[in-house]
Amino acid sequence: MLHFHQRGCQPFPSCQVLVDVPCTTDRHSLHEEENNIFQRSRKKERQMLPMLQVQLLAAGLLATKPGGYVVYSTCSLSHLQNEYVVQGAIELLANQYNIEVRVEDLTHFRKLFMDTFSFFPSCQVGELVIPNLLANFGPMYFCKMCRLT
Repeated sequence: MLHFHQRGCQPFPSCQVLVDVPCTTDRHSLHEEENNIFQRSRKKERQMLPMLQVQLLAAGLLATKPGGYVVYSTCSLSHLQNEYVVQGAIELLANQYNIEVRVEDLTHFRKLFMDTFSFFPSCQVGELVIPNLLANFGPMYFCKMCRLT
């Protein structure tokens, strides 16, 4: 295990954190039987994913210093694993830690890549790239947040 100081990094808090959580990996689940999260035997694990995702996102936001940024991402189409997780983590931090988080507007990103990717038109927070055969990509959800306090 490397220590932060050996690599020239500083211990937490950090300026930027990527929280790429375990999810249902919808595209892979369609094509693979082995270890598929949609198997009946993994139902409870699948149902617990949003709670785990909220905990991981909250931990990422707590590890970020005020003024720092967090990007949350999944490869799921599920609103429960995407927008609701973001909203749940923001509410959790506000209520339990009095930490304020702002969701960043990613409209510029959507405009920049609208010829390459297909975006879901109705996300409340973040952006969702929906599967597209021509681009051979998706799904991918991402949301950028700034920790204010």
